[in-house]
Amino acid sequence: MREKTRKLFTVRIAAVLLITMLSVQPVQAAAKMEGFDVSSKNGVIDWETVGASAADFVMLRTGEGQAPDVDAQFDVNYEGAKAAGLKVGVYHVCCVRTPEAAVKEAEYCLEILGGRELDYPIAYDIEKAGCFADGKSNTTAIAKAFCEVIADAGYTPMIYSSASYLKDFFDWSELDGYKVWAAYYGESKPKLPVPVDIWQYTSEGSLDGANTDQGFCDLNYSYMEATSVTFTQSTLSMKKGATTVAKVKLGPGGCTDTVTFKSSNKKIVTVNKNTGKLRAKAKGKAVIKVKTGSGKTAKLKVTVK
Repeated sequence: MREKTRKLFTVRIAAVLLITMLSVQPVQAAAKMEGFDVSSKNGVIDWETVGASAADFVMLRTGEGQAPDVDAQFDVNYEGAKAAGLKVGVYHVCCVRTPEAAVKEAEYCLEILGGRELDYPIAYDIEKAGCFADGKSNTTAIAKAFCEVIADAGYTPMIYSSASYLKDFFDWSELDGYKVWAAYYGESKPKLPVPVDIWQYTSEGSLDGANTDQGFCDLNYSYMEATSVTFTQSTLSMKKGATTVAKVKLGPGGCTDTVTFKSSNKKIVTVNKNTGKLRAKAKGKAVIKVKTGSGKTAKLKVTVK
């Protein structure tokens, strides 16, 4: 998987910097989940060695297109990654130009998975030139068709491409809510019309155990797991009948983790579990609890007068 960005970067300098980032874990990287992605092109991975590294997650290729193009190392890589204690997601390479064919690819991806459990999403790797040949609306329809099948199967869908393609060839009003994995080999996370959930920041990275046949691998940061969550205020006073939104802050900055809200006493205060909108129903006290997808929690004490 290679970034087709408009910018050029010095690969050797980037590789040296990235090797250092993995080994010493500077403050900039420490707050993010670190991961990598591999396929059969990386050869045989030494998962025991990888398990002792700084990696938190891995994205594994299931295959390309439709049958019989399964990744020859997928089964071994899945079992190895799980045994190494890594969180696992997968990606399937798009090789089609119509939404109808994208449905077939999604079904084939699910067939390869065979009901296996995943911690991270199923990403549709849309980067082949032909996928964009029929314009933005068609590329969007292809991505949507794949993602709908994945979501219906109970998995979390994701769209992967280079940052430039994600900006120019996808209508995000039609793809609202889908996770995004962007390839961009710059110094900071790319700015897109939607949040970036995973940032693939190099294709020339170094990770012990994964530097096999190619001598390098793709490295990524994930923003999908909050390391902290706090309400912007610890207490709140409301009048009966009033409404407001309980605001929270996630760490690290740019985190895209999910949050859900719950009230300890719905007779006093109700809360929308997704938006955090509060409604004061009666005089009294209640506690609003927020929980992130990564399991971090915080509480807000509400008094209705």
